[in-house]
Order: sequence, then C-alpha cells, then structure tokens
Amino acid sequence: MPSRKPTTDPPARTAQLAEKPPAAPRVGVAWCAWHEAYSNTARLVRDSSGAKLFACSSCRQAYDLAPIADQP
Repeated sequence: MPSRKPTTDPPARTAQLAEKPPAAPRVGVAWCAWHEAYSNTARLVRDSSGAKLFACSSCRQAYDLAPIADQP
C-alpha cells in the first residue's frame, strides 16, 4: 500500500480559509399569514392582536401593516 504524504494548503489557500465567510443575505422566503403562501417579500409585522406574523409586500400595503423593523 502506498504511503500518503500529508497535504498542506498553499499560503493563499490558508489565508482564504482564515477569512470569515461572507454574511448570508438578509432576503429569504417566509410564509405570508394573510394570503397563506410563501413570499420572498415577507417581513415581520404585528397583527391587531399583537401577534408577530409575516406579511408580503402586497398584503402589507392592502392591510396597512407596518414592518416591525420600521416602527419606532
């Protein structure tokens, strides 16, 4: 059986591994509780009872819902 040589990463690769990976995009897909389907424009809002739910862009506009992140 042939012996294996230990592998070493070249310096550029080692430096690349030491760097932090790029941050994940903040855009995702979430369930819109108003039209009951997935949406890539959904943001967290509060409904009239105070519950935190996701609503897509068109439902936020139709039901006058403000995203929690945009509220003071």
